[in-house]
Amino acid sequence: MVKSESFFLMLIITYVAQATVGLTLACIFYYFSKSLKKQFLLAWSLGWLSFGLAMIFFIVLTAGYRWHHGNTIIGLVISWLTLVFSYGQIYMLIVGVRQLKRDDFINWRKVSLALGGIALASGFLVLLYSGDPTSSSERYFIRVGLRYLIVSISFLITAVFLFRKMSSGIGIKIMAVSLMIYGAMQAFYFVVVITFITGMIAQPFPGYFGVIDLVLMSGIGLGMTIWLLEEERTKLAKTNKEMDSFFYSTSHDLRAPIASILGLANLARLELKDSMALHYFEMVENRVRKMDNVIADILQLARSTKADLKMERVDFNKLLQDVAADIKFNSGAKAISLRYQPNPNYFLQSDYGQLRIILGNLIGNAVKYHFLQQADPYIAVRFIVLAYEIVIEVEDNGIGIDKEYHEKIFTMFYRASTQSEGTGLGLYIAMEAVSKLNGTITVRSELGKGSVFTVRLPKN
Repeated sequence: MVKSESFFLMLIITYVAQATVGLTLACIFYYFSKSLKKQFLLAWSLGWLSFGLAMIFFIVLTAGYRWHHGNTIIGLVISWLTLVFSYGQIYMLIVGVRQLKRDDFINWRKVSLALGGIALASGFLVLLYSGDPTSSSERYFIRVGLRYLIVSISFLITAVFLFRKMSSGIGIKIMAVSLMIYGAMQAFYFVVVITFITGMIAQPFPGYFGVIDLVLMSGIGLGMTIWLLEEERTKLAKTNKEMDSFFYSTSHDLRAPIASILGLANLARLELKDSMALHYFEMVENRVRKMDNVIADILQLARSTKADLKMERVDFNKLLQDVAADIKFNSGAKAISLRYQPNPNYFLQSDYGQLRIILGNLIGNAVKYHFLQQADPYIAVRFIVLAYEIVIEVEDNGIGIDKEYHEKIFTMFYRASTQSEGTGLGLYIAMEAVSKLNGTITVRSELGKGSVFTVRLPKN
């Protein structure tokens, strides 16, 4: 056998690198097994842990080669441990494939018995020819060559199984190809062992030994990570689709009885003469309308979030007219003057639907929180074209917002005023729409002196 210092140094460096990658893969697979509750990942995590430990004992075995060569007790024990952990990886790989196929819990009692059998079989293989100094080739075949053969077969079988399970994702393809090439490399190493034993080559390992293995192991880990993330994304997309369907159907189903209740309340107000009964029906109508507003705002948020952007040339003058028409029947809207200077050049490249949501909520909020008892209640809208952005300002002389609430008003369901009959969703919906257009929204306001909301959008 070759005993040069450079040869042993190359082996040690290779084993250290493989041990590091193997233990890293064990940690990655364990993390995903816990977060995703997948038993096959736990089995593969233990397999890579076993691989990492086997590499560590290979390091010890290589560094203390004379123990092994002399077949001392220490050398035999270390050789036995390397085989136990090497075959342990193979077994846990097979267990993982079985769990991936059946998706049930691991029978740890059977696993323990199997690992015990592996330990006994490894001990038997180590003791074979250990007492015969002239049988180094036989020992090398049993302890090294046979391991490469079994690892090769196991990894190729696993790769074939993954190819049969192949999904459209790139992750499982990377993993399956890496496993197959890794298995092929182990088969190649087995051939190298045979040719070395028969004297056809002088070195028991090629000069690039372990380098390709490291790349393939990294490919296995990367492929597994991408595969799991793709599967979770697919499941999440399916769940979101089901939730959207449930949400829309439920919301529409809720709005139907709300409309009926409002109709009945209106009839009652027309026919009843008792003032107390009328008062109660007014309370019922107000509460039901508030519920209807909440559902309408949530539907608007869902549509805004899910809708794809349609970038087009938007006439801001026409947009503002449409928004004003939407809110003209809001409570108090007729008493407020809308100040805006139309300009035929006010165009921007953006999504009309998202802009309508933004302006609708900002102007609608200004109406809700206005101070109608003052001499000149107004809402002013300004369209400003700058070098790299479009600025839209919505100003009012309403009740204003205290500075301590400025950071919170864009939060979902947050209402800064106890006078509000709103849902607390308007500004949140506006902010989400602005974010979708890659813009920003800010507020300047002082309690009792009105507010100015500024929307900045990139100029396309």
